[in-house]
Amino acid sequence: MRSRNDRLVERDTVGYGRMVRKIINKIKYLLIRAGVPWEDERFAKDLKRWRSVLKLEGTDDQVLSHLLATDKAFRALYRYRLKRRLYRGWVKLLYPPLDSLYITTADIGGGLFIQHGFSTYIAAESIGENCWINQQVTIGYKDDTRSPVIGDDVTITCGAKVLGPITIGDRVTIGANAVVVKDLPSDSVWGGVPAKRIR
Repeated sequence: MRSRNDRLVERDTVGYGRMVRKIINKIKYLLIRAGVPWEDERFAKDLKRWRSVLKLEGTDDQVLSHLLATDKAFRALYRYRLKRRLYRGWVKLLYPPLDSLYITTADIGGGLFIQHGFSTYIAAESIGENCWINQQVTIGYKDDTRSPVIGDDVTITCGAKVLGPITIGDRVTIGANAVVVKDLPSDSVWGGVPAKRIR
């Protein structure tokens, strides 16, 4: 059985470690803060969406610092939004992104939320505003034509595949592990293999 002294030492060590991590995170954030693209409307919408979904409080600076310190999926999205190559490399060095999340889409509207993001490939032709993408999702090609065009307010849940030269309408929800290879109309919910309309 551990003595009271041992428990106090352990508690102090944990508290000290937490304090050191906070200081390191503040220093890292100060090193990248000058390059934050506050004027980028899409980045601003991303930050607002993540703040809302995760119920984060504080200034934009505090929320951004917290997300960069704690969420590797957000780091990947943040780097995607950056225009200057040198700054992008600097951010990657200080805040390594999730190494199994790939974003190669040329045009993504603001407000994208990536939940978990593990083993996810986002290679759409374009993605609208305020979309939500979960883990193990694949959005991409099925032949040599083009990848999907995805509308606004689309939710693509875990394990779903959205493939080929198709168009996904606005406010569509694609269920877990669904396979979508045809156009989906707006305001609909889909699931299954191949995906069928649920409502």
